[in-house]
Amino acid sequence: MTPTYAEAVELAPHLHKNKLANGLTVLVKETPGTKVATVQIWVKAGSIYEEKHEAGITHLIEHMIFKGTPSRGPGEVAGAIEAVGGQINAYTSHEHTVYHATLSSRNWEEALEVLSDAVLNSTFESGELEREKKVVLEEISMRKDRANIVLFQELMAQAYTVHPYQLPVSGTAESVSAISRDDILRYLKNHYHPDNFTVVVVGDVRGQQVVDAVHRLMAGLPKSDAKPPATPREPPQQKARLFALTEDVNQTQLALAFPGSAFKSQDTAILDVLTSILASGETSRLYTRLRNDKGLVYRIDGSAFTPRDPGLLEFSATLEADKVAAALTETLTEIFRLKHAKVSDEELDRAKRNLESDFIFNLERAEGQARVLGSFEFLSGDPREDKYLAQVRAVSKEDIQRVAAFYLKGEQLTVGTIAPLGTVLTLNQAQLTKIIAKADTAAKLGQPASQVDGAFLTGVHRFHLKNGIRLLVRENHEVPTVSIRAVMPGGLRSETGTSNGAFAFISELLPKSTEQLSADELARKVANMAGFLGGFNGKNTFGIKGDFLSRFTNEGLALIRDVLLTPAFAPAEAEKIRPEMLSQLKNQEDSLPSLAFKEFNKRLFMGHPYGLNTLGNETTIGNFTVAELKRLYEQHARPEALVLAVAGDVDAEKVRETVEQLFSAWSKPLAEKTSTGESALPPDVPAGPDIVSITRDKQQVHIVIGFVGTTLSNEDRYGLEVLDTALSGQSGRLFTELRDKQSLAYSLSSFSLLGLDTGSFGIYIGTSPDKKDAAIKAVWQQLYRVMEEPLSEEELTKARNVLISNYALSLQTRGNQAMEMALNETYGLGQDFGNRYVHALEQVDAKTVLGIARKYIRPGNYVQVTVGADSLMPTQKPEAPPHTEAAPVIIPAKKTGVTIQLKDGNEQKQPKP
Repeated sequence: MTPTYAEAVELAPHLHKNKLANGLTVLVKETPGTKVATVQIWVKAGSIYEEKHEAGITHLIEHMIFKGTPSRGPGEVAGAIEAVGGQINAYTSHEHTVYHATLSSRNWEEALEVLSDAVLNSTFESGELEREKKVVLEEISMRKDRANIVLFQELMAQAYTVHPYQLPVSGTAESVSAISRDDILRYLKNHYHPDNFTVVVVGDVRGQQVVDAVHRLMAGLPKSDAKPPATPREPPQQKARLFALTEDVNQTQLALAFPGSAFKSQDTAILDVLTSILASGETSRLYTRLRNDKGLVYRIDGSAFTPRDPGLLEFSATLEADKVAAALTETLTEIFRLKHAKVSDEELDRAKRNLESDFIFNLERAEGQARVLGSFEFLSGDPREDKYLAQVRAVSKEDIQRVAAFYLKGEQLTVGTIAPLGTVLTLNQAQLTKIIAKADTAAKLGQPASQVDGAFLTGVHRFHLKNGIRLLVRENHEVPTVSIRAVMPGGLRSETGTSNGAFAFISELLPKSTEQLSADELARKVANMAGFLGGFNGKNTFGIKGDFLSRFTNEGLALIRDVLLTPAFAPAEAEKIRPEMLSQLKNQEDSLPSLAFKEFNKRLFMGHPYGLNTLGNETTIGNFTVAELKRLYEQHARPEALVLAVAGDVDAEKVRETVEQLFSAWSKPLAEKTSTGESALPPDVPAGPDIVSITRDKQQVHIVIGFVGTTLSNEDRYGLEVLDTALSGQSGRLFTELRDKQSLAYSLSSFSLLGLDTGSFGIYIGTSPDKKDAAIKAVWQQLYRVMEEPLSEEELTKARNVLISNYALSLQTRGNQAMEMALNETYGLGQDFGNRYVHALEQVDAKTVLGIARKYIRPGNYVQVTVGADSLMPTQKPEAPPHTEAAPVIIPAKKTGVTIQLKDGNEQKQPKP
């Protein structure tokens, strides 16, 4: 008998929980009128349930779930969701696996059918398994190239000695390679059964229909008698642990951890508040002390890892190698102070508000709500966050001091570093013991340190103020939040070689302080509102963004007014930002995909500002004066250039009145005006193939192949976006051919980036060195294919649906809505752009896409950048793309690590990267 929705337990308004006879749990949260739904299947299967010989099997199964069922072939699981414009994916954690899809609410039942088919009926065909194992091995290798992941994994391995939290979720290359189909089927029998399944559906749905559908699809599964596997209990740590890694990186990182609580512990909410006080945001104790006061780190943050079994309190920082000991001492001093002195009322209240506001902002997206429901259900048996939030609100100063004394013990500390090759750190076990003792003594003596409607963005109110400011307001009263975006022309497009990075610097410096408020005062004021205030910088614009609970709308607008009209441009703050930006440049060099795209843009857009690095370079960032930055800002910050967009739980007329009062004194200057309408000369199309290889001692190779694209206002953009989407995605041509069929790449996608004067279109691939040439050849085969064969009607429909759905999903948050409104106004696209965008996409046909492909894919005029391990000897030639003349000769660039390939074989001067 099908359970009725009335039989379900109503846990809260519109939230119901059903338990089927076979043990399967169903959670439904109705959000009427949102037009969006997310469907998730949670499985109590994670890496902690694996035997040693099958490490990584849970993650491998997650990959294989999308590789075919008796009714759907490889790629067709993802293809079915993408065909209706949805997004589908999955992830594996230590304790569970989640399969999820988000899409228009009218297609929720199809998403449930597709996901249940994949989870229950996957065939795990041997050939597909071997191909997908290669993909997972690529992922494992890729993770070894990311310093923060390497450091975190080693921290877990050191902090846990017997509990399986110490092991990587993805397993090892050896264990994954050895997994057989029989191993997978055995694991599924033990873990993929109804008692371990929870179906979560959130969105514009009817609860009874969801329960009926789940019952029809999954009630027939037999109840299992498998017993939940036991995990070993981690013994108490008796002595501080230390490790040091050296890798091919540019930046040193420090990580430390203390044992924490399990999720169901009464201490969990207290530890979350404690961690927020220490390491959440610019007003936190660690950030204030180590970054602002002492200048010991570029970045420092922390979090509480509170899983099913006892977790960790984790902290990490980016810094210079010679400051590790001093930074560790100061960090531990601040941490230990919580044991010896009570926190202030202000700190405690701010931390509670920040934790609560995180939950409120998470309610803006259906998938965010579903993730909260699934997490709480799995960890506590109750999907509601109310009990946890009540515990947060009840945390007292005495609670903080009590749990600090219990958990933050020096002998239970684990410390680790990762540093560039050749770095010699003086930190050893004996010194660590002394640092712990010194910090504990100093702590005893010291004091504590200071949702989218049926149409796209309907109901936008537009006001043109007397001084030229354009104000846009959209009311949405579903969630008590407000997002404000202040946008002005500027950014990369307004820079030159000598001013490169200036707007990135300005966007960091601008919201730090005003003439009325110091940096500490401003940060504290924002934090006390549980809000966010920051700068942003793009290719064509820059500005300020703020997110607040809606009851603080007027206060938030006032702060943005002060930041825009009376920024302090404080030299002291600039000198804190400068090393952080230089650190970001080093991190960019460590990120191989970022390095590949930086070099690609430099070559494709040579002579145009888009060819510059958004972050600037070491010379410009190191030399900018505050006076230069202020002068550039004043040239661009003008009322007639400002678009102020407000979206959320507000009254449009009241917002207009407030903005007029706050900004009326800002008058138009007499200086020459700046506008995004002033066109910069587009760069020339590359004269021939421009092929560059930047070698790095890494395990992976990252490749970008691309062409000059089009602009935001050009009608070609719609056909190019359809082409891009047909190539991308889990069911797109690239993924199907290069990953599913040939296992030539772990990560790959196409891209179509639109600018005001020009754009780019191309392909990105992440692969292993031995597959590089085959992957490049396969990419060219697909590019020639779209130039020769029209897309099928199925591919066209799917691409259009994906683009339209992605646009709708992107507008779920108030912040994205406000930014969309502001940019549409700034670029002259109009507030009806969303509807026109959808209409234009619907007019794109196969003939249009074929013409676009032939127009923009130029086999003789492209840029190709390869970064990473080099599989080619300097005397070899890579195989030429089909139908083109032989590829250019490779010429090593002296002492730069860059290999330049020129068509005529002549060497040219190449600056250091």
